[in-house]
Amino acid sequence: MEKIYSPSFFYSALKVYATDIFKRSFSVVEVNGENNIPKGESVIFAPNHQNALIDAMAILATTPSKVIFLARADLFKKPTIAKALRALRIMPAYRIRDGIQNLKKNNDSFDQSVDTLLHKEFLCLMAEGGQDPHRRLRPLVKGMFRIAFSTQEQLPEKDFVKIVPVGIDYGNYDHTGHHLIVNYGKPITIEDYWKDYQENAPVTQNRLRDELYSRMSELMMDVQSEKYYDTFYASSYLFNKEVLDEMGLDDNETNRLIVRKKIVSLLSKIEEENESELATLDDLCQKWNASHKDVAFSAKVREDGCSFDFLLLLNIIYMVVFSPFLIYSLIFNGWPFALTKHLTKGARGTGFESSFVFGLATLGFPVIYLIYTLIAAFIYPHWPFLLAFFCSLPVSFYFFIRYRWRWSYVKERFANITKSDIVSSIKSELRRLFKKD
Repeated sequence: MEKIYSPSFFYSALKVYATDIFKRSFSVVEVNGENNIPKGESVIFAPNHQNALIDAMAILATTPSKVIFLARADLFKKPTIAKALRALRIMPAYRIRDGIQNLKKNNDSFDQSVDTLLHKEFLCLMAEGGQDPHRRLRPLVKGMFRIAFSTQEQLPEKDFVKIVPVGIDYGNYDHTGHHLIVNYGKPITIEDYWKDYQENAPVTQNRLRDELYSRMSELMMDVQSEKYYDTFYASSYLFNKEVLDEMGLDDNETNRLIVRKKIVSLLSKIEEENESELATLDDLCQKWNASHKDVAFSAKVREDGCSFDFLLLLNIIYMVVFSPFLIYSLIFNGWPFALTKHLTKGARGTGFESSFVFGLATLGFPVIYLIYTLIAAFIYPHWPFLLAFFCSLPVSFYFFIRYRWRWSYVKERFANITKSDIVSSIKSELRRLFKKD
């Protein structure tokens, strides 16, 4: 059987195509720490896992070479899908929920993972095992460390496996048009643990697990509070601009993540030392959250004020002027988009919706565009027109996505003008808490 890491033109072409579509799905993609990725070594990427296939794409789209992944085994039940996943360099990982009798099947994926690392290829394992649609780091599973140390046993004396902690942050799990941040941390080298591992493997694996957990937490949004999760998360966005300015940081998504982490850290400290102080803030944030489903978007729009200003006017003018293009886009993209959203509505709020949408759009929309072009060929069979028409279809789709975002922006701005301003009360309470702290 062909090695999982063997070169493939199909894989290389699909990586370029999927990466381009993937990056266009976000308003901005910020990648930090790319120089921390070792070159020509045995590397395991260890990202947080909150958004199914999109997490894997975030790694694939921001690394210089192919990456081999392990994914939940239930995706491989159908032979056709199993073959397709292998072509995409994905192997199955069996869990207890897949049946104890199936756990032995992990041996094959385990051996292939070790072989991948021995050949100095990139391997990515979701260190938390499963996924959680909350922005918090969960306990890490042991599979990664078993693979790392087993590989180390077979490497030449001076070569060592490197584990690169990765933090991924999304503006929104389910919808396009928001930010994506990928932070690559400094690699952990097995060299630092190898001697101790040979003396006491279980204790050393636990020590490595704790070190990786700590480094991953530093790179991502990690809201550990169960009771005040929604309050801390909303506060980290609503008070972001004020703290950003106070810290004198440039306004970009990476720095905004740093500020969100700082706000959550301060609130977590208050929860630990004097929880009763959070009562008023919790009440205010619950009221705000009740009328704002997309916290990141609503908070960012709120920063633009609660009055009719020039920026709002510009967006309205834009929407009016370019409305004919919207009509063109809706004619060809409206029903495929609506159908895609309908087919994936059952996955909303689970962390899987955007993965299903991305998969359907990446594979289905080009087929639909080709059918449109073939129909057009019967009406006006001139290749310059047909080429221009075919190219206009994906462009019009991305225009539709951006127009849809502007529509949401304008609607949110008008809502802020007419609603009572509870955000000012939230900010005042946060100032009081932080000043007291």
